[in-house]
Amino acid sequence: MRKRVLALVMGLMMSASVLAGCGSGGTGENTEAAASVSAESTAAESTAAQSTEGAADTADKELVDLRLIFYGDMSSRREEFFKNEFHDAVLEDLNINLTVEFLPWGSDTNVSTMLASGERFAVEYIVSNYDWHTKGYLAEIDESLLETHLPDLIATRGENNGFECTKYNGKIYAVPFGNKPYAGSMQYFDVRGDILDELGYKSADVNTLEKLEEVMALCKEKYPDMRTVMNLDFLPYALWSYCGEGTRSVNEANDFVYVNEEEEGDTVYSYFESDAFKKLCEITSRWVELGYINKDLITNPSQSDADWNAANCLSRNGMPGSLISSSLKTADPDAYETMVKIGDQKKVKNKDYDWGIAISAADQENVSRWLDLFNWMYKDQEHFNFCVYGVEGKDYEINEDGSINKLVSDSFIDSWFMEAIPYNIYDSSIPQETIEEYEHFDDDAIFSKLTGFSFDTKPVATEVAMLTSIYDEKLKPMAWGFLDYDENIDAVIAELKAAGLDNYIAEYQKQFSEFYAQNK
Repeated sequence: MRKRVLALVMGLMMSASVLAGCGSGGTGENTEAAASVSAESTAAESTAAQSTEGAADTADKELVDLRLIFYGDMSSRREEFFKNEFHDAVLEDLNINLTVEFLPWGSDTNVSTMLASGERFAVEYIVSNYDWHTKGYLAEIDESLLETHLPDLIATRGENNGFECTKYNGKIYAVPFGNKPYAGSMQYFDVRGDILDELGYKSADVNTLEKLEEVMALCKEKYPDMRTVMNLDFLPYALWSYCGEGTRSVNEANDFVYVNEEEEGDTVYSYFESDAFKKLCEITSRWVELGYINKDLITNPSQSDADWNAANCLSRNGMPGSLISSSLKTADPDAYETMVKIGDQKKVKNKDYDWGIAISAADQENVSRWLDLFNWMYKDQEHFNFCVYGVEGKDYEINEDGSINKLVSDSFIDSWFMEAIPYNIYDSSIPQETIEEYEHFDDDAIFSKLTGFSFDTKPVATEVAMLTSIYDEKLKPMAWGFLDYDENIDAVIAELKAAGLDNYIAEYQKQFSEFYAQNK
């Protein structure tokens, strides 16, 4: 890609020369215009020259071997791309010999072991959702490096360019990727808009639990073999209005505490001992009886994903990106997604990035080279397209209307991970008003109290292990309506107490109070 920059510089120099010649004998207006264009060309030439100089500086750096791990499946074309075209471009531009690997989602324990053993790599990471940084597994990213090594990534992130959500104790442990709406994540239901149309509803009409269940019943009657709902991990987010007063937030699906976003102060509450949990179980047990929740969500969760992708599912917990998704159209050209929010809870934003990339502590010496790579991925539209869509002419082509026509079904770097509004290329089937709604989805959101908070589990590691086991075995089936609440809750709470629930909550409260006092 450096060769293309050099060509651009030569072209700009020639353009500037021609424009200067044209302006010398023209009118004052033309002269002024030519001078303006010439000045712009000179500025562009300077920028391009600086870019070339920066690329040359990078190329002069010592060759380094880096290993990048993503989550997902490694298809044949994806593997070929990262071993060949992507590898060669990174090597040419950055003098980095990069190996890219993919691990299945849910490989956190394996990655943790790899980090603990001192392996050198970088991996997808959310600081607030994991504890690897608290265990010393991750490299610290010096904040002074950001401006010089990440200028294009920071510019792409725009107003979301802060790194506060990737900090722990004031230190940065991941580079946030992307720039898109982050509010309301999982507070909404992502619903098949085409089915709502068939049933005679608009998404705005489905704003209560009663209306949602009305739609579910009609869909079950018309499509008895269609799955009604999937992805229940974050169902409490979407049902808060019917489970308790105010807007509540939890950090993770299996966190044992929550905060009330509409009250002053730093109090955390025990979730599974709350009336809110009881009401959730009442709703989900009813959905199980009515056939809206399938039992295979626990025994075979991948089937629900397959049903959704096959356009054989009505709804799931969703996020703003559902508005611009066209993934269902492969299975059903008429299918599209829309967002449904039931109740009056406020739209909450608890971070300004979906995922970032963290670097293992063992690779601390190469942090600046990693930053160069991350910046390169967002350098311009061409680099972005390359990362997301692959090789133009081989993996994708650009249509006359500017949309992307994929020539292969493979993914490269996941579009949801890389997505940045300045570089977004929307499917031509998406109405402009939907795009505007999507891009302004954060406008009326509030920041959660939990924004940027990361719970250090080390002081209660034993308790966390035992509590998590009880959650997986009993609380999750209860939350999803498969285990009767009234018959089992007292025994389960006693088991939680014996496992150290009170110690866990006290430690969580202590850490959150300290965080809240510093950041409120």
